[in-house]
Amino acid sequence: MRHWLLLGSASLEWDGSMRTTADQLRDVLDHWQSGTGPLYSQLADAIVSLAEAGSLDHGTKLPSERALAEALHLSRNTVTAAYQRLRDDEWLEVRPGAAPTLGARARGLEGMSYQDRFAKILPGTRAPLVGLSSACPPAAPIVTQALHSPGAILDGALAGSTGYAALGDPELVRAVVEHLRARGIAARPDEIVITAGGQQALWLAVTALAGPSCPVAMEAVAYPGVFDAITSAGSRPLALPMAPDGLDVPAAIKLIRAARPDVAYLTSFQNPTGTVLGTDEAEQFLAAAAAAGTTVIDDRITGELALTGTPPTPLAALGSDATVVTIGGLSKVFWGGMRIGWLHANSTLATQLRNRKAAMDLGSPAFFQQMATVLLTEHYDATLAWRLDAMRESLAATVDAIVEHGLDWEFRTPDGGPCLWVRIPGGNAERFAARASDAGVPVAPGTAFEVVPGAGAEYFRLPFYLSPEEMRLGVKVLAERAA
Repeated sequence: MRHWLLLGSASLEWDGSMRTTADQLRDVLDHWQSGTGPLYSQLADAIVSLAEAGSLDHGTKLPSERALAEALHLSRNTVTAAYQRLRDDEWLEVRPGAAPTLGARARGLEGMSYQDRFAKILPGTRAPLVGLSSACPPAAPIVTQALHSPGAILDGALAGSTGYAALGDPELVRAVVEHLRARGIAARPDEIVITAGGQQALWLAVTALAGPSCPVAMEAVAYPGVFDAITSAGSRPLALPMAPDGLDVPAAIKLIRAARPDVAYLTSFQNPTGTVLGTDEAEQFLAAAAAAGTTVIDDRITGELALTGTPPTPLAALGSDATVVTIGGLSKVFWGGMRIGWLHANSTLATQLRNRKAAMDLGSPAFFQQMATVLLTEHYDATLAWRLDAMRESLAATVDAIVEHGLDWEFRTPDGGPCLWVRIPGGNAERFAARASDAGVPVAPGTAFEVVPGAGAEYFRLPFYLSPEEMRLGVKVLAERAA
Protein backbone atom coordinates (compact mmCIF):
# COMPACT_ATOMS: atom_id res chain seq x y z
CA MET A 1 0.00 0.00 0.00
CA ARG A 2 1.43 3.39 -0.98
CA HIS A 3 0.35 5.60 1.92
CA TRP A 4 2.04 8.65 0.43
CA LEU A 5 -0.16 8.67 -2.61
CA LEU A 6 -3.41 8.33 -0.68
CA LEU A 7 -2.82 11.85 0.58
CA GLY A 8 -3.90 13.08 -2.81
CA SER A 9 -6.35 10.43 -3.95
CA ALA A 10 -9.78 11.47 -5.13
CA SER A 11 -12.53 10.23 -7.35
CA LEU A 12 -12.76 12.07 -10.63
CA GLU A 13 -15.92 13.26 -12.35
CA TRP A 14 -16.00 11.74 -15.81
CA ASP A 15 -17.88 12.70 -18.89
CA GLY A 16 -20.03 10.10 -20.61
CA SER A 17 -17.00 8.42 -22.16
CA MET A 18 -15.24 8.00 -18.79
CA ARG A 19 -12.43 10.22 -19.97
CA THR A 20 -10.25 12.17 -17.58
CA THR A 21 -8.37 15.24 -18.68
CA ALA A 22 -4.73 15.88 -17.92
CA ASP A 23 -5.69 18.68 -15.55
CA GLN A 24 -8.07 16.41 -13.61
CA LEU A 25 -5.42 13.73 -13.26
CA ARG A 26 -2.84 16.32 -12.23
CA ASP A 27 -5.13 17.61 -9.48
CA VAL A 28 -5.48 14.21 -7.82
CA LEU A 29 -1.84 13.23 -8.29
CA ASP A 30 -0.86 15.52 -5.45
CA HIS A 31 2.35 14.41 -3.68
CA TRP A 32 2.89 11.69 -6.24
CA GLN A 33 6.68 12.03 -6.23
CA SER A 34 7.94 9.77 -3.45
CA GLY A 35 11.59 10.66 -3.89
CA THR A 36 12.62 7.06 -4.57
CA GLY A 37 13.17 5.54 -7.99
CA PRO A 38 13.00 7.14 -11.42
CA LEU A 39 10.19 9.61 -12.11
CA TYR A 40 8.47 7.36 -14.63
CA SER A 41 8.28 4.60 -12.01
CA GLN A 42 6.89 6.98 -9.38
CA LEU A 43 4.25 8.22 -11.83
CA ALA A 44 3.23 4.68 -12.76
CA ASP A 45 2.98 3.73 -9.08
CA ALA A 46 0.83 6.81 -8.45
CA ILE A 47 -1.66 5.89 -11.17
CA VAL A 48 -1.83 2.31 -9.89
CA SER A 49 -2.54 3.59 -6.37
CA LEU A 50 -5.42 5.73 -7.67
CA ALA A 51 -6.88 2.62 -9.26
CA GLU A 52 -6.40 0.63 -6.05
CA ALA A 53 -8.08 3.35 -3.99
CA GLY A 54 -11.13 3.29 -6.27
CA SER A 55 -10.44 6.70 -7.81
CA LEU A 56 -9.89 5.30 -11.30
CA ASP A 57 -12.26 2.67 -12.62
CA HIS A 58 -11.73 -0.04 -15.19
CA GLY A 59 -12.29 1.46 -18.63
CA THR A 60 -11.24 4.99 -17.69
CA LYS A 61 -9.56 6.78 -20.59
CA LEU A 62 -6.37 8.49 -19.50
CA PRO A 63 -4.97 11.65 -21.13
CA SER A 64 -2.49 11.42 -23.97
CA GLU A 65 1.22 11.28 -23.17
CA ARG A 66 1.74 14.79 -24.48
CA ALA A 67 -1.16 16.30 -22.51
CA LEU A 68 -0.16 14.65 -19.24
CA ALA A 69 3.49 15.65 -19.71
CA GLU A 70 2.46 19.27 -20.16
CA ALA A 71 0.12 19.21 -17.16
CA LEU A 72 2.76 17.69 -14.86
CA HIS A 73 5.66 19.68 -16.32
CA LEU A 74 7.49 16.49 -17.25
CA SER A 75 9.26 15.38 -20.36
CA ARG A 76 7.13 13.34 -22.70
CA ASN A 77 9.68 10.52 -22.44
CA THR A 78 8.93 10.24 -18.71
CA VAL A 79 5.19 9.83 -19.31
CA THR A 80 5.84 7.45 -22.21
CA ALA A 81 7.97 5.26 -19.95
CA ALA A 82 5.33 5.36 -17.19
CA TYR A 83 2.58 4.32 -19.58
CA GLN A 84 4.82 1.57 -20.97
CA ARG A 85 5.34 0.16 -17.49
CA LEU A 86 1.60 0.24 -16.89
CA ARG A 87 1.12 -1.68 -20.15
CA ASP A 88 3.81 -4.19 -19.20
CA ASP A 89 2.11 -4.75 -15.83
CA GLU A 90 -1.31 -5.10 -17.54
CA TRP A 91 -2.77 -1.98 -15.96
CA LEU A 92 -3.14 -0.11 -19.23
CA GLU A 93 -4.51 -0.99 -22.64
CA VAL A 94 -3.51 0.99 -25.72
CA ARG A 95 -5.07 0.58 -29.14
CA PRO A 96 -3.97 2.39 -32.30
CA GLY A 97 -5.74 5.72 -32.60
CA ALA A 98 -7.45 5.40 -29.20
CA ALA A 99 -6.78 6.93 -25.81
CA PRO A 100 -4.95 4.71 -23.31
CA THR A 101 -7.50 2.92 -21.14
CA LEU A 102 -7.27 1.46 -17.64
CA GLY A 103 -7.27 -2.24 -18.34
CA ALA A 104 -8.80 -5.42 -17.00
CA ARG A 105 -6.44 -5.65 -14.05
CA ALA A 106 -8.42 -2.81 -12.47
CA ARG A 107 -11.45 -5.09 -12.15
CA GLY A 108 -12.29 -6.57 -8.79
CA LEU A 109 -9.95 -4.41 -6.77
CA GLU A 110 -12.30 -4.51 -3.82
CA GLY A 111 -10.82 -7.92 -3.02
CA MET A 112 -13.02 -10.58 -1.48
CA SER A 113 -16.78 -10.55 -1.89
CA TYR A 114 -18.93 -8.93 0.78
CA GLN A 115 -20.17 -12.40 1.77
CA ASP A 116 -16.60 -13.57 2.32
CA ARG A 117 -15.73 -10.41 4.24
CA PHE A 118 -18.63 -10.78 6.64
CA ALA A 119 -18.01 -14.49 7.07
CA LYS A 120 -14.54 -13.67 8.40
CA ILE A 121 -15.98 -11.87 11.42
CA LEU A 122 -18.80 -14.29 12.28
CA PRO A 123 -18.43 -17.22 14.67
CA GLY A 124 -18.14 -20.56 12.89
CA THR A 125 -20.41 -23.54 13.34
CA ARG A 126 -17.75 -25.41 15.30
CA ALA A 127 -17.26 -24.31 18.89
CA PRO A 128 -13.74 -22.88 19.14
CA LEU A 129 -11.32 -23.20 22.01
CA VAL A 130 -11.30 -19.39 22.27
CA GLY A 131 -13.46 -17.51 19.77
CA LEU A 132 -11.79 -14.26 18.71
CA SER A 133 -13.15 -13.78 15.20
CA SER A 134 -16.24 -11.89 16.33
CA ALA A 135 -16.20 -8.71 18.42
CA CYS A 136 -19.46 -9.60 20.18
CA PRO A 137 -19.54 -9.36 23.96
CA PRO A 138 -20.86 -12.02 26.30
CA ALA A 139 -23.98 -11.10 28.24
CA ALA A 140 -23.69 -8.55 31.02
CA PRO A 141 -25.05 -9.70 34.41
CA ILE A 142 -28.25 -7.68 34.02
CA VAL A 143 -28.95 -9.41 30.70
CA THR A 144 -28.43 -12.85 32.23
CA GLN A 145 -30.84 -11.88 34.99
CA ALA A 146 -33.38 -10.54 32.50
CA LEU A 147 -33.28 -13.67 30.37
CA HIS A 148 -33.53 -15.91 33.41
CA SER A 149 -36.45 -14.01 34.90
CA PRO A 150 -37.89 -11.58 32.36
CA GLY A 151 -41.02 -10.95 34.41
CA ALA A 152 -38.95 -9.44 37.21
CA ILE A 153 -37.29 -7.00 34.82
CA LEU A 154 -40.44 -6.13 32.89
CA ASP A 155 -42.81 -6.05 35.85
CA GLY A 156 -44.89 -8.80 34.31
CA ALA A 157 -45.48 -6.99 30.99
CA LEU A 158 -43.86 -9.69 28.86
CA ALA A 159 -45.38 -8.73 25.52
CA GLY A 160 -48.01 -6.68 23.82
CA SER A 161 -51.27 -8.10 22.64
CA THR A 162 -49.80 -9.23 19.31
CA GLY A 163 -46.05 -9.27 19.93
CA TYR A 164 -45.55 -6.81 17.07
CA ALA A 165 -44.12 -3.30 17.26
CA ALA A 166 -43.41 -2.85 13.57
CA LEU A 167 -42.76 0.91 13.69
CA GLY A 168 -40.91 0.83 16.99
CA ASP A 169 -42.29 0.51 20.51
CA PRO A 170 -43.23 4.07 21.58
CA GLU A 171 -41.62 3.66 25.00
CA LEU A 172 -38.36 2.52 23.43
CA VAL A 173 -38.47 5.40 20.96
CA ARG A 174 -38.83 7.84 23.85
CA ALA A 175 -35.96 6.15 25.69
CA VAL A 176 -33.70 6.48 22.63
CA VAL A 177 -34.66 10.14 22.27
CA GLU A 178 -33.66 10.83 25.87
CA HIS A 179 -30.45 8.84 25.42
CA LEU A 180 -29.48 10.94 22.38
CA ARG A 181 -30.51 14.23 23.97
CA ALA A 182 -28.25 13.48 26.94
CA ARG A 183 -25.40 13.29 24.43
CA GLY A 184 -26.21 16.59 22.77
CA ILE A 185 -28.37 15.47 19.83
CA ALA A 186 -31.65 17.39 19.61
CA ALA A 187 -33.64 14.29 18.70
CA ARG A 188 -37.42 13.96 18.34
CA PRO A 189 -39.50 10.77 18.29
CA ASP A 190 -40.39 11.17 14.61
CA GLU A 191 -36.65 11.14 13.78
CA ILE A 192 -35.98 7.69 15.30
CA VAL A 193 -36.00 4.32 13.54
CA ILE A 194 -35.81 1.22 15.76
CA THR A 195 -33.84 -1.54 14.04
CA ALA A 196 -32.66 -5.10 14.51
CA GLY A 197 -29.22 -3.97 15.65
CA GLY A 198 -26.73 -1.55 14.20
CA GLN A 199 -26.10 -3.70 11.14
CA GLN A 200 -29.67 -3.28 9.90
CA ALA A 201 -29.56 0.45 10.67
CA LEU A 202 -26.40 0.75 8.59
CA TRP A 203 -27.89 -1.22 5.69
CA LEU A 204 -31.05 0.88 5.69
CA ALA A 205 -29.13 4.16 5.73
CA VAL A 206 -26.58 3.29 3.04
CA THR A 207 -29.06 1.76 0.62
CA ALA A 208 -31.36 4.79 1.00
CA LEU A 209 -28.66 7.43 0.57
CA ALA A 210 -26.04 5.98 -1.79
CA GLY A 211 -26.51 5.60 -5.51
CA PRO A 212 -24.72 3.94 -8.42
CA SER A 213 -23.42 7.23 -9.80
CA CYS A 214 -21.41 8.16 -6.72
CA PRO A 215 -19.15 6.25 -4.31
CA VAL A 216 -19.41 5.87 -0.56
CA ALA A 217 -16.38 7.42 1.13
CA MET A 218 -15.10 5.41 4.07
CA GLU A 219 -11.92 4.86 6.03
CA ALA A 220 -9.26 2.78 4.27
CA VAL A 221 -9.96 -0.05 6.71
CA ALA A 222 -13.57 -0.31 7.85
CA TYR A 223 -16.23 -2.50 9.39
CA PRO A 224 -16.90 -5.37 6.93
CA GLY A 225 -20.67 -5.16 7.37
CA VAL A 226 -20.83 -1.96 5.33
CA PHE A 227 -19.71 -3.62 2.08
CA ASP A 228 -22.98 -5.54 1.62
CA ALA A 229 -24.93 -2.30 1.94
CA ILE A 230 -22.69 -0.56 -0.60
CA THR A 231 -23.09 -3.44 -3.04
CA SER A 232 -26.86 -3.48 -2.53
CA ALA A 233 -26.97 0.25 -3.31
CA GLY A 234 -25.08 -0.35 -6.56
CA SER A 235 -22.33 1.93 -5.30
CA ARG A 236 -18.65 1.33 -4.58
CA PRO A 237 -16.31 2.21 -1.70
CA LEU A 238 -13.84 5.06 -1.92
CA ALA A 239 -10.96 5.00 0.56
CA LEU A 240 -10.51 7.87 2.97
CA PRO A 241 -6.80 7.94 3.82
CA MET A 242 -5.70 7.04 7.32
CA ALA A 243 -2.66 7.91 9.42
CA PRO A 244 -1.35 5.80 12.34
CA ASP A 245 -3.52 7.72 14.81
CA GLY A 246 -6.71 7.61 12.75
CA LEU A 247 -8.34 9.37 9.84
CA ASP A 248 -6.00 11.69 7.93
CA VAL A 249 -8.45 14.58 8.05
CA PRO A 250 -6.70 17.10 5.72
CA ALA A 251 -6.29 14.43 3.03
CA ALA A 252 -9.83 13.14 3.60
CA ILE A 253 -11.23 16.66 3.23
CA LYS A 254 -9.42 17.06 -0.06
CA LEU A 255 -10.92 13.80 -1.27
CA ILE A 256 -14.43 14.82 -0.19
CA ARG A 257 -14.10 18.13 -2.04
CA ALA A 258 -12.91 16.42 -5.22
CA ALA A 259 -15.15 13.35 -5.21
CA ARG A 260 -18.33 14.89 -3.71
CA PRO A 261 -19.65 11.47 -2.61
CA ASP A 262 -23.29 11.03 -1.66
CA VAL A 263 -22.28 9.40 1.63
CA ALA A 264 -19.28 9.35 3.97
CA TYR A 265 -19.29 6.54 6.53
CA LEU A 266 -17.31 6.94 9.77
CA THR A 267 -17.10 4.68 12.82
CA SER A 268 -16.50 5.89 16.37
CA PHE A 269 -14.46 4.50 17.92
CA GLN A 270 -12.94 3.56 14.58
CA ASN A 271 -13.55 -0.06 13.71
CA PRO A 272 -11.14 -1.89 13.66
CA THR A 273 -8.27 0.39 14.77
CA GLY A 274 -9.81 1.89 17.93
CA THR A 275 -8.75 5.44 17.05
CA VAL A 276 -10.90 8.51 17.68
CA LEU A 277 -11.64 11.64 15.68
CA GLY A 278 -11.01 14.79 17.73
CA THR A 279 -13.66 17.48 17.95
CA ASP A 280 -11.73 20.04 15.89
CA GLU A 281 -10.99 17.49 13.18
CA ALA A 282 -14.60 16.31 13.19
CA GLU A 283 -15.84 19.86 12.71
CA GLN A 284 -13.45 20.39 9.80
CA PHE A 285 -14.61 17.17 8.17
CA LEU A 286 -18.28 18.05 8.64
CA ALA A 287 -17.75 21.48 7.09
CA ALA A 288 -16.23 19.86 4.01
CA ALA A 289 -19.10 17.34 3.85
CA ALA A 290 -21.68 20.13 4.09
CA ALA A 291 -20.01 22.04 1.26
CA ALA A 292 -19.92 18.92 -0.91
CA GLY A 293 -23.52 17.92 -0.18
CA THR A 294 -22.29 14.67 1.42
CA THR A 295 -24.39 12.96 4.10
CA VAL A 296 -22.26 11.65 6.95
CA ILE A 297 -23.21 8.38 8.64
CA ASP A 298 -21.86 8.41 12.20
CA ASP A 299 -21.75 4.77 13.32
CA ARG A 300 -21.57 4.95 17.12
CA ILE A 301 -22.17 1.29 17.89
CA THR A 302 -18.88 1.27 19.84
CA GLY A 303 -18.88 5.03 20.46
CA GLU A 304 -19.52 4.77 24.22
CA LEU A 305 -16.66 2.33 24.86
CA ALA A 306 -14.02 4.91 25.84
CA LEU A 307 -11.04 3.13 27.38
CA THR A 308 -9.29 6.42 28.10
CA GLY A 309 -10.91 9.82 28.55
CA THR A 310 -14.51 10.41 27.58
CA PRO A 311 -16.54 9.23 24.57
CA PRO A 312 -16.32 11.48 21.51
CA THR A 313 -19.14 13.94 20.96
CA PRO A 314 -21.64 12.64 18.39
CA LEU A 315 -21.17 14.34 15.03
CA ALA A 316 -24.83 15.39 15.02
CA ALA A 317 -24.23 17.33 18.24
CA LEU A 318 -21.46 19.53 16.84
CA GLY A 319 -23.74 22.16 15.32
CA SER A 320 -22.60 21.63 11.75
CA ASP A 321 -24.57 22.38 8.60
CA ALA A 322 -23.80 18.85 7.41
CA THR A 323 -26.53 16.25 7.21
CA VAL A 324 -25.69 13.54 9.74
CA VAL A 325 -27.31 10.15 10.28
CA THR A 326 -26.46 8.63 13.67
CA ILE A 327 -26.48 4.88 14.32
CA GLY A 328 -26.48 3.34 17.79
CA GLY A 329 -27.45 0.19 19.61
CA LEU A 330 -27.22 -1.96 22.71
CA SER A 331 -25.23 -4.98 21.55
CA LYS A 332 -21.71 -3.74 22.37
CA VAL A 333 -22.61 -2.77 25.94
CA PHE A 334 -25.18 -5.36 27.01
CA TRP A 335 -24.80 -8.48 24.85
CA GLY A 336 -24.09 -9.42 21.25
CA GLY A 337 -27.48 -11.12 21.15
CA MET A 338 -29.34 -7.95 22.12
CA ARG A 339 -30.24 -7.13 18.51
CA ILE A 340 -31.86 -3.77 19.17
CA GLY A 341 -30.43 -0.69 17.49
CA TRP A 342 -31.58 2.65 16.23
CA LEU A 343 -31.03 5.25 13.58
CA HIS A 344 -31.48 9.02 13.97
CA ALA A 345 -32.13 11.06 10.83
CA ASN A 346 -34.37 13.88 9.65
CA SER A 347 -38.06 13.07 10.00
CA THR A 348 -38.63 12.57 6.26
CA LEU A 349 -35.88 9.98 5.91
CA ALA A 350 -36.79 8.37 9.23
CA THR A 351 -40.41 7.90 8.13
CA GLN A 352 -39.28 6.32 4.88
CA LEU A 353 -36.90 3.95 6.65
CA ARG A 354 -39.40 2.99 9.38
CA ASN A 355 -41.88 1.87 6.76
CA ARG A 356 -39.17 0.12 4.75
CA LYS A 357 -37.98 -1.70 7.86
CA ALA A 358 -41.54 -2.73 8.74
CA ALA A 359 -42.13 -4.08 5.25
CA MET A 360 -38.83 -5.96 5.45
CA ASP A 361 -39.35 -7.89 8.71
CA LEU A 362 -42.49 -6.57 10.49
CA GLY A 363 -40.28 -4.93 13.10
CA SER A 364 -38.01 -6.17 15.86
CA PRO A 365 -39.84 -8.38 18.40
CA ALA A 366 -41.90 -6.33 20.85
CA PHE A 367 -40.64 -8.42 23.75
CA PHE A 368 -36.99 -7.47 23.11
CA GLN A 369 -37.97 -3.86 22.46
CA GLN A 370 -39.65 -3.77 25.88
CA MET A 371 -36.58 -5.33 27.46
CA ALA A 372 -34.35 -2.84 25.66
CA THR A 373 -36.41 0.04 27.05
CA VAL A 374 -35.77 -1.08 30.62
CA LEU A 375 -32.07 -1.74 29.98
CA LEU A 376 -31.56 1.64 28.34
CA THR A 377 -33.47 3.71 30.90
CA GLU A 378 -32.57 1.91 34.14
CA HIS A 379 -29.35 -0.03 33.64
CA TYR A 380 -27.30 1.63 30.89
CA ASP A 381 -24.82 3.70 32.91
CA ALA A 382 -24.07 0.97 35.45
CA THR A 383 -23.68 -1.70 32.78
CA LEU A 384 -21.45 0.53 30.66
CA ALA A 385 -19.18 1.11 33.68
CA TRP A 386 -19.10 -2.62 34.37
CA ARG A 387 -18.33 -3.42 30.73
CA LEU A 388 -15.49 -0.89 30.54
CA ASP A 389 -13.88 -2.23 33.72
CA ALA A 390 -14.05 -5.77 32.33
CA MET A 391 -12.62 -4.68 28.97
CA ARG A 392 -9.71 -2.84 30.59
CA GLU A 393 -8.82 -5.94 32.63
CA SER A 394 -8.97 -8.14 29.55
CA LEU A 395 -6.92 -5.68 27.49
CA ALA A 396 -4.21 -5.60 30.18
CA ALA A 397 -4.16 -9.41 30.29
CA THR A 398 -3.91 -9.56 26.50
CA VAL A 399 -0.97 -7.15 26.34
CA ASP A 400 0.78 -8.97 29.19
CA ALA A 401 0.39 -12.28 27.37
CA ILE A 402 1.78 -10.83 24.13
CA VAL A 403 4.84 -9.60 26.03
CA GLU A 404 5.20 -12.84 27.99
CA HIS A 405 5.32 -14.92 24.82
CA GLY A 406 7.82 -12.61 23.13
CA LEU A 407 5.61 -11.93 20.12
CA ASP A 408 6.74 -9.26 17.66
CA TRP A 409 3.19 -8.11 17.05
CA GLU A 410 2.78 -4.38 16.62
CA PHE A 411 -0.29 -2.50 17.81
CA ARG A 412 -1.45 0.83 19.13
CA THR A 413 -3.36 0.87 22.41
CA PRO A 414 -6.88 1.80 21.31
CA ASP A 415 -8.61 4.96 22.53
CA GLY A 416 -11.82 2.99 22.67
CA GLY A 417 -13.70 0.05 21.28
CA PRO A 418 -13.21 -3.65 21.98
CA CYS A 419 -10.32 -4.56 19.66
CA LEU A 420 -6.60 -4.41 19.01
CA TRP A 421 -5.57 -3.89 15.39
CA VAL A 422 -2.44 -6.04 15.31
CA ARG A 423 0.28 -6.00 12.69
CA ILE A 424 2.39 -9.09 12.10
CA PRO A 425 5.60 -7.67 10.61
CA GLY A 426 6.17 -9.32 7.25
CA GLY A 427 3.28 -11.69 7.88
CA ASN A 428 0.30 -12.70 5.79
CA ALA A 429 -3.04 -12.09 7.50
CA GLU A 430 -4.95 -14.73 5.55
CA ARG A 431 -2.42 -17.47 6.29
CA PHE A 432 -2.21 -16.42 9.93
CA ALA A 433 -6.01 -16.49 10.28
CA ALA A 434 -6.16 -19.94 8.69
CA ARG A 435 -3.56 -21.30 11.13
CA ALA A 436 -5.34 -19.62 14.03
CA SER A 437 -8.64 -21.23 13.06
CA ASP A 438 -6.99 -24.65 12.79
CA ALA A 439 -5.58 -24.10 16.29
CA GLY A 440 -9.06 -23.42 17.67
CA VAL A 441 -8.62 -19.66 18.11
CA PRO A 442 -10.15 -18.04 15.01
CA VAL A 443 -9.39 -14.37 14.33
CA ALA A 444 -10.50 -12.01 11.57
CA PRO A 445 -7.77 -11.21 9.01
CA GLY A 446 -7.16 -7.58 8.13
CA THR A 447 -8.09 -8.25 4.52
CA ALA A 448 -11.74 -8.46 5.57
CA PHE A 449 -11.60 -4.79 6.59
CA GLU A 450 -9.56 -3.25 3.77
CA VAL A 451 -10.95 -0.86 1.20
CA VAL A 452 -7.57 -0.31 -0.42
CA PRO A 453 -5.99 -3.65 -1.39
CA GLY A 454 -3.04 -4.32 0.88
CA ALA A 455 -4.18 -2.06 3.73
CA GLY A 456 -4.92 -5.07 5.94
CA ALA A 457 -2.54 -7.64 4.47
CA GLU A 458 -0.31 -7.80 7.57
CA TYR A 459 -3.00 -7.22 10.20
CA PHE A 460 -5.57 -9.12 12.18
CA ARG A 461 -8.25 -7.94 14.59
CA LEU A 462 -7.97 -9.15 18.18
CA PRO A 463 -11.11 -8.46 20.27
CA PHE A 464 -10.67 -8.43 24.05
CA TYR A 465 -14.26 -8.83 25.22
CA LEU A 466 -13.57 -12.24 26.77
CA SER A 467 -12.32 -12.79 30.30
CA PRO A 468 -8.63 -12.21 31.14
CA GLU A 469 -8.14 -15.97 31.49
CA GLU A 470 -9.61 -16.66 28.06
CA MET A 471 -7.54 -13.88 26.49
CA ARG A 472 -4.33 -15.26 27.99
CA LEU A 473 -5.17 -18.73 26.69
CA GLY A 474 -6.02 -17.38 23.25
CA VAL A 475 -2.73 -15.49 22.94
CA LYS A 476 -0.81 -18.52 24.22
CA VAL A 477 -2.33 -20.78 21.55
CA LEU A 478 -1.76 -18.18 18.83
CA ALA A 479 1.87 -17.84 19.92
CA GLU A 480 2.51 -21.58 19.95
CA ARG A 481 0.54 -22.77 16.96
CA ALA A 482 -0.30 -19.87 14.67
CA ALA A 483 2.51 -17.31 14.88
